[in-house]
Amino acid sequence: MDSKQQQKNIFSRNLRRHLRLCGKTQADLVNDLKITSSTVSDWVNAKKYPRMDKVQMLADYLHIYKSDLIEDKSHSDDEKVYNDIEVSYVKVPLYEALCCGNGGFVDDNIIDMIPVPSKGLSKSAKYFAQYASGESMKDAGISDGDLLVFEKVNKVDDGVIGCFCTDTNTATCKKYKELNGIIMLQPMNADFDPIVVDPLNSNIRCLGKLKKVIKDFNWED
Repeated sequence: MDSKQQQKNIFSRNLRRHLRLCGKTQADLVNDLKITSSTVSDWVNAKKYPRMDKVQMLADYLHIYKSDLIEDKSHSDDEKVYNDIEVSYVKVPLYEALCCGNGGFVDDNIIDMIPVPSKGLSKSAKYFAQYASGESMKDAGISDGDLLVFEKVNKVDDGVIGCFCTDTNTATCKKYKELNGIIMLQPMNADFDPIVVDPLNSNIRCLGKLKKVIKDFNWED
C-alpha cells in the first residue's frame, strides 16, 4: 500500500472515530459545513484526502486538534468504550478493499485490527470487517459508513447477505440468490440493479457471510 493511500486510511479512521465520539454524522457535516455528500463519503471511505484548510475546518467543528485527524491513532478509544460498558470484544482485520483475483485475501490490504463486540461470534470462526460504501443495501438496514463484520466462508445459502467478488475483482456486499443455475447478487434497494452472474462463463467467489452491522457502537446479530 502506498503512502498516499495510508494517509487516506488514517484520516478516514480518525474522522469516523471523532464523529462517533461527538455524536455527529456524515449528514451533519454536509448540512452544517456545506460540504457535498459525495466529498464527505470519499473522506469517510478513504477515497480522497482533504486539503489542510478543510482538515482545520473539520477539527474546529469537532473541537479537536488537527493532528487528531491526520496522525495515526490506535483504536484505544473504541476499546475504552467497550471496557467502560463491560462489553467483550475481539479484534478482526479491517479491509478497505478486498481482492479475490488470486483466490484469497491479500494481507497488504489490511488497514488495521479493529475491535468489535464478540457477542454472536464463534471462537472457532475467522472474521473480517469492511465499511459499507453507498446505499445499495439500505433496505437491509445497512447505510453508507456502517461497519460490516463478515465470517469467512466460501459459500452461503440462498437469501443470505454476504461479501462476494466477481470478474470485476471488486468486493461487494449483496444478498445471494440462485435460480436455474444463474446467480444474482441482489441489492436491497429498488434503485439499484442486481449483479447477474453465469458461473459457467464468469468467476464469482464468496468471501464471507454478514454477521454484524455496527452503527455508533450499536450492533445487530
